[in-house]
Amino acid sequence: MSYYDVNEKVRRQYIESCQKREALLQAVALKHKFRGSMYWMTAKGHEYLVLKRDGLPPKRVDTGKRSPETEAIQAKFKAGRRDADQRFHEINQSYVETEKLNVVFRVGRVPNVVVGILERLRRAGLQDKLLVIGTNAIFAYETCAGVRFNNAEMLATEDADLLWDSRQKIVLASDPELNEGGLLGLLQSVDRTFMLSDGKSRAINASGYMVDLIKRRPVSLFDDHEAQQLAPNEEDFWAAKITNMDWLLSAPRFRQVVVGTNGAMAEMVTVDPRAFVLFKLWVSQKEDRRPDKKVRDLNQARAVFDLVEDRFPHLSFSNVHWFPERVRKLLDTSIEEVKAVPGEWEKVMAQADGLAHKLHPTDVRQQNTTRRAEALRLGMSPTEYERLLRQDNGPEHGAGGVVGKGR
Repeated sequence: MSYYDVNEKVRRQYIESCQKREALLQAVALKHKFRGSMYWMTAKGHEYLVLKRDGLPPKRVDTGKRSPETEAIQAKFKAGRRDADQRFHEINQSYVETEKLNVVFRVGRVPNVVVGILERLRRAGLQDKLLVIGTNAIFAYETCAGVRFNNAEMLATEDADLLWDSRQKIVLASDPELNEGGLLGLLQSVDRTFMLSDGKSRAINASGYMVDLIKRRPVSLFDDHEAQQLAPNEEDFWAAKITNMDWLLSAPRFRQVVVGTNGAMAEMVTVDPRAFVLFKLWVSQKEDRRPDKKVRDLNQARAVFDLVEDRFPHLSFSNVHWFPERVRKLLDTSIEEVKAVPGEWEKVMAQADGLAHKLHPTDVRQQNTTRRAEALRLGMSPTEYERLLRQDNGPEHGAGGVVGKGR
């Protein structure tokens, strides 16, 4: 699967954006350190210095009665809070401009709803508890490598899969939306139109974008002592139990800052790309898998496999021990067989496109609607926008850069 390197302007803008984001996160942490207020409270005829945090009862600063020392503590706190607020304001203004430049340079192409959800999960402290798996993980891999895959259909998806590491107990933080509305409440803070489907393991917004919550299925019913919800709440998600999720949970984490089409940024936590390849190969061999999805699975596995071999030499498939040997052997019986036959992979891709258009005409219409809306937002005609897309995904030169040698 061929891909192309992003050009130097895009690469430089991405690096600078990541630096600005890191500075903003540090400013937020500093501001959080000085949250609340310090004031004097009288008790039994004496004044004591009290620290009041948002949502928590007042806490006495254990330094004794009012004195020059406690007055100095209060003055230092107020000065620190003032400096932290000013620093946050300045860095945040710069970061807003950075997001605008990301749009100008077309740095990102991750769906905006995905980026919004990732950032909301980070703020709620769930970033390392809910892993992004499936098609959206490819955005993290290509961003890390500084490339873009040519086959846009391979990345087209209308759903996000969140794998809950239910082996770890969730400790709810002081996040009112998480405590009151659970995971659904967090999604609705990003897009208020998200609603649970009948099975309660999926939420769908007004645009038809779906978010699925899944968890591992224990080996036997006798081992199933894990909760099926992040927190007890009848109106929240109930995770669907999926076989062999332990393979992905045992794999190393892969962390990468990704960028949405609106310029917003968030860190995606997903699985090691080698785990992605092996799992996609295994899924493509399942007898109950839909034929069009089997082709897409193999398509994605081949693309990420090539990317790992070309751009991530430190990630060797010979060192993968989190998957059973029978699954690891699929590397020899699936990808290599396709690569060995001249022209076979082109047939696979053509079959994938044909089946996708035949079986999912509504997806094609929705994609066209999305493109028209994006053209309107950028002040372009649909024809001009389509021309830019062809340049960006074309075989030679485009807005993203020059095509590299594909495998």
